[in-house]
Amino acid sequence: MRHSATLSCILLLGTVGWSAADTARPVRGSLHLGEGPELAKPPAVAQELSDAFAAVVEQVQPAVVTVYTTRTIEVQAQGIPLPFLFGFPQEQEGPPPEQKRKEMGGGSGFVIDARGYILTNAHVVKDQDEIKVELPDRTRFDAKVVGIDEKADVAVIRIDPGKTRLAVAAFGDSDKLRIGEWVLALGNPYMFRNTVTAGIVSALGRNEMEGEGYSDYIQTDAAVNPGNSGGPLVNLKGEVVGINSSIWSRSGGYQGISFAIPIDMAKRIAEDLIYDGVVTRGWLGMVIEDVDPELADALRIPGRNGAKVVQVAPGSPAMAAGAKAGDIVLELAGKPVTGSADLRNRVAAMRPGTKVGLHVLRDGKETDLSVTLGKLGSTVEDSSMAAMEGPDGTYLVPRFGLKLGELGDKERTANGLPASIHGVLVVDVAQGSPAQEKGIPAGIAILEVIDPDRKVVPATSASQLANLLGRIPSGSTVALKVAEHDQIRLVGLRAGEDKR
Repeated sequence: MRHSATLSCILLLGTVGWSAADTARPVRGSLHLGEGPELAKPPAVAQELSDAFAAVVEQVQPAVVTVYTTRTIEVQAQGIPLPFLFGFPQEQEGPPPEQKRKEMGGGSGFVIDARGYILTNAHVVKDQDEIKVELPDRTRFDAKVVGIDEKADVAVIRIDPGKTRLAVAAFGDSDKLRIGEWVLALGNPYMFRNTVTAGIVSALGRNEMEGEGYSDYIQTDAAVNPGNSGGPLVNLKGEVVGINSSIWSRSGGYQGISFAIPIDMAKRIAEDLIYDGVVTRGWLGMVIEDVDPELADALRIPGRNGAKVVQVAPGSPAMAAGAKAGDIVLELAGKPVTGSADLRNRVAAMRPGTKVGLHVLRDGKETDLSVTLGKLGSTVEDSSMAAMEGPDGTYLVPRFGLKLGELGDKERTANGLPASIHGVLVVDVAQGSPAQEKGIPAGIAILEVIDPDRKVVPATSASQLANLLGRIPSGSTVALKVAEHDQIRLVGLRAGEDKR
């Protein structure tokens, strides 16, 4: 009873102020729904911004497409049950059979030419069996890959529009973007079609991401999620300034940081893919690294800008221009170099044969060099980068990950090698290199090389051995006779791909 009385009290309190007449339905028109006090008009700038967002969407959205992909993947079955025998389920003997299933995926893209060329991300369309493109009006087309550049995560696909008139997105100038500028991201997050999000440019020139590609990202806080990949990032003029590509996330979803590929870089790549089928990049022929704080302080370089030249490849454009190990590249083509990634990306964005100026700091004095860029991936590059001389008289062989130096009495004593040992000293071994994977440590001596033709070649000097190993093609194997303390052994080693 006490519980019931308490409940009644609550119910009664809830009806205070009502009468029987209030329960009757009001006469239509007697209520003044939504007629609260009139609010002050929003500031003109707020209305202008809202109108600008809407105008941009109206202009760009017709050119944004949804990309649907399908590929066949093989999966291991967990064992196929056979009919019950004597009350127990039986399974097939031997390894489980492989089964094939179709995997569906997708992303976004945008039309860059009325003849059906569409720009998107390489990771959206790479290795897909079937690609379909859907326009905002839900018209669908089969699409084919024109070209893919994985290093920059850019791809061009094409549809045959027939008599359909395609809206084309306009390109802006990503070099003129400013931190704090408003941008909109258009695409299909989680395949929710025709989605628009807004944010600002949070940072420019982001290249901290890992990998062997070319990263010079625009960072924004516009919400981007899986499915946005390949969609445009646009300014308030309705111009595409980037391709939404990736996010930083611990959850797999948007956490406030997203990245876009600058459209200036993407346009250059798209032109190469459409006209030539491949992307050509400029090449200097130098191993470079960032300027560390101590060096920047000692040389009075503001902001740790510039790129330090570690090695110059023989026969490279940089060597022909007079570049030397120890130089600090401060400017490229009259613009400051902010770091090694900045220099690498900007050189790669230029076409082979381009003549550019390098402003360098050497021995405390600034000087200018003129260099004609070579072609990244050319046979000239392969041969010149096979072995490189360092500033300290050592030689680097990138394909094996070996840094080689001369073996004298001092080096023998320091590394516990007998006086009878003659050859070349392994000064250092690169992380993740074929040499490290085979357990070759720094401090051992290489006595002989057995080349892929089984020819035995003695190691007589660091330069001779570096040139010999540098000529071994990627994927080929050699045998090294090495000495560690007083132990001599043979080690097989496969030449890897150059990483520079």
